[in-house]
Amino acid sequence: MIQRAACLTLWVAAASIGTLSCPGASASASDVVLPVSAPPTSASSAPRDLGPVVARLVEATTTDSESERRAFDALMNLGHAGVPYIIGHLGDGRRLPEQSIWVRRVGARDRQAQPWYVHDGLEFVLKVITGRAFGPQNGHLLPSQRARNTRKWQAWCVEHYPAQADACRGKTDM
Repeated sequence: MIQRAACLTLWVAAASIGTLSCPGASASASDVVLPVSAPPTSASSAPRDLGPVVARLVEATTTDSESERRAFDALMNLGHAGVPYIIGHLGDGRRLPEQSIWVRRVGARDRQAQPWYVHDGLEFVLKVITGRAFGPQNGHLLPSQRARNTRKWQAWCVEHYPAQADACRGKTDM
């Protein structure tokens, strides 16, 4: 059962970047649907290197509408473990193909955001995961406002994830 749970976690991360097979499992990444509210993990626990996974998912947000949807779902399903790596990609000014993200929540109201840029979408993902926001999340922000929000997120991240400070700052050559 533990192996199957690990496979499900990896399938979520692989949903928009390819396929993944697990021994004894018959489902594929596209067959798995999980809620976006993952249980929080301790910031002090041994971090996995999710940098390459998050980088591929962020890249997938700019491909087309369906890839964007799958990528944002997968980013949200990474939960707290993905937060430093997501913060490391803030400031990305590329336009999104679809300016709508829906979060389906069991037992609660669904939420929607209308991000115009990758940065805005990532801030929404961070708000869903952490419950925090460091400014408005819409396409009307000036680049200087996005930069200020990015600095606030990075400072918060370094404080809460000190072992992953480089990932918080977007340094991928660790």
